[in-house]
Amino acid sequence: MRPSRFCDHIVAKADDHSETGLQGVCGPCHDQKSAREGAAAAKAKQRPGRQRPPEQHPGLL
Repeated sequence: MRPSRFCDHIVAKADDHSETGLQGVCGPCHDQKSAREGAAAAKAKQRPGRQRPPEQHPGLL
């Protein structure tokens, strides 16, 4: 077991800085958790692609 070197919020994006809202984690665990939370936030924030809508067939215009 590695010693805790980072103070981490238990719930991501939480403004709870009380002792019950924080936890101690080692460096590798903090990196993994932060990467996982960052990927989830980026996925939730995805914008729709910039694709043109399909054009109608010229005979239908």
